Order: sequence, then structure tokens, then C-alpha cells
Amino acid sequence: MSEKIHYLLHGIQDRYNALYQENIDKLGNQDVLVASIGGSGQSFLGNILLELGLNYADAYTEVLNPDGTNTPEPAYADYRSRLAATAKRDGHTSVPKRRWPRFVKTHLTPEFFTERPLLGAWILVRDPRDALFSWYNFRIHFAKDPLDIRAGSFERWLDQPGPNGVSRLEDWGNFYDQWTEARGGFERTTVTTFEDLKKAPVSSMRAALEELGVEVPEPDLPRAVENSSFTAMRSGTANEWKSWMTPSLRTKFSAMPMSGAARRYGYRTDAPAHRAHNAPGRPTPVRDREGRTQDIRPAPVAAATASSRSAAGASVPLGSSVITRASPGRAR
Repeated sequence: MSEKIHYLLHGIQDRYNALYQENIDKLGNQDVLVASIGGSGQSFLGNILLELGLNYADAYTEVLNPDGTNTPEPAYADYRSRLAATAKRDGHTSVPKRRWPRFVKTHLTPEFFTERPLLGAWILVRDPRDALFSWYNFRIHFAKDPLDIRAGSFERWLDQPGPNGVSRLEDWGNFYDQWTEARGGFERTTVTTFEDLKKAPVSSMRAALEELGVEVPEPDLPRAVENSSFTAMRSGTANEWKSWMTPSLRTKFSAMPMSGAARRYGYRTDAPAHRAHNAPGRPTPVRDREGRTQDIRPAPVAAATASSRSAAGASVPLGSSVITRASPGRAR
């Protein structure tokens, strides 16, 4: 059974709903997919983009229109109220200041987009311990999916097959490895870690947007970050796992293939708690099926104090702009 069919049969609003299926056919060569596992901070990133006047679309809860506008689906109003910028524009078709490129949220693997002529991909990654715990809590407390609730605990939920038929632990690694391999098929790509986004939101956002070829006025980004502070608070913090990790959970996260996948993105899930040090931006090199090294480094960011300096009006250092280019249009 193909991964796509398994999602259709077992997704139950987890990663793939009927509205998203319709929206996929509307994606084109001015769309950039923002890809992440749930619980990785996409609400915070999306809110910043909306505050900048850029076009961030939640294809799970909005109808994508050919002219670049997006029409909220009333059935998802409760969920959409979680994002301050989204709530402000609901009730009517949104017309962003800049319609293109359009940034489109996804929790799907690249397989779903192989026939679409897309502009790029923005990969958002978070420590799998924090991301999966956050996603679990969303699924049982907000989405209230019966299958997730039936698991009874986070530990059992990790072992329970997710929407693509494998455990959540295996799914995390599969998801990001597939997106890493697919990067060569896009004209523009970048990687942002949740940890950088929370530590230095202004500089990490500016570096990522630069890699994607999007310029924003100097004062706008600090203001957008400030206006997204409530969403940032709700999105959590780095290394929350240290407050709830148990010996049995540590064993699960330390085992292969999870520990190997995590290490490729700079996360040491197999290190003892007192020695664990995550260093996103220094991952183990990943090679694709043809043996070529894949660059999965996040967009370079300035020091952690960049956010406060920019808010005071000082210039924000930019990371080097390295855009992965290949034949435009198609994710492999």
C-alpha cells in the first residue's frame, strides 16, 4: 500500500484532510511549502510571516485561490483562533500585501507534491523529543482524536502506528530524511530549527527569507516578531523534554533509528540527560541514494542577542545566501 493511500485511509485529520487534498491541485510555481512535523513551531513562524504582510496559507483550514488569496473555511474557526494574525483576518477572503510567493503549511512528505511545479521548500525542524511531546498533547487535548486518546499515554502513543503506518518515532526520521533528499528538486530551499527561531527569531527569519529570495524592510521583522510574542509563548521553549523525560522514554529516544535520524539534524537523543547538548546547525552529513552529500544546515543566524539589538534599531547581520537550485519545479 502506498504511503499516500495509507494517509487517506488512516490519517483522520492528522496530516491529510479533504480540503488539503483539493488544495494540492492548486499549488504552482510561486508556492513555497513550509514542511514540519506537528509541534515544531510552525504556528509561530506562520504568525511572523502574516505580520510581515507575506502570504502564509494553512491549506488544512483555508481554500487556496488561483489569484493568491485564501478563504478561511468556517469549520476550522476554533483552530484558527490560536494564531493572532490568522484570527484578525478571518471572516473574509484574505488579501495579503504580497501575494507571492505564497508560503503553504504542510505536514506531508514530498511524495504528495511530485506532480506540482513548486518554487521551493522551507523545512522547519525541532528536537524530536519536544516536537513529538507537543504534537501528542495537541492531538489529545485540542484535536481530541479518538485513536490518539486511546493510546492512554505518551509512551504508548510513540509506539502506536501513525497516519503512515509506522511508529511516531520512526515517522519523525522518515519525514525529515525524505524532505532532505527532496531539496535538490526545488529552485529555492532553506532549513530553520525551532531552537534558532526561539533564541534569535529576527536573525533566523531574515536569514531564511534571504535564502528564499524574499526581502523585507529592516524595521518590519522586529515588529512582526514582537507582534507574534503571544503565539511564541504558546509554541513552547527549547529543551522542555528535560522536565518530563523518564528512563523508559530515554531508552526509546536513544534507540536506533530515532537516535541516528536525530543526530543527522544536530540533536543528541542518545546522550545522558546531564550531557545532552543540542547543536542545530552542526548535523552529521546526510547522503542521498546516489551518494551525494545533502546540505541540511539551517540558514545561518547571528548571535542570540541579535533580536534585542534589532528591536533597538541596530542592523541585523545576515547569513550567507546559499540557494539550492535544480531544474525548477518538481520535488522528487
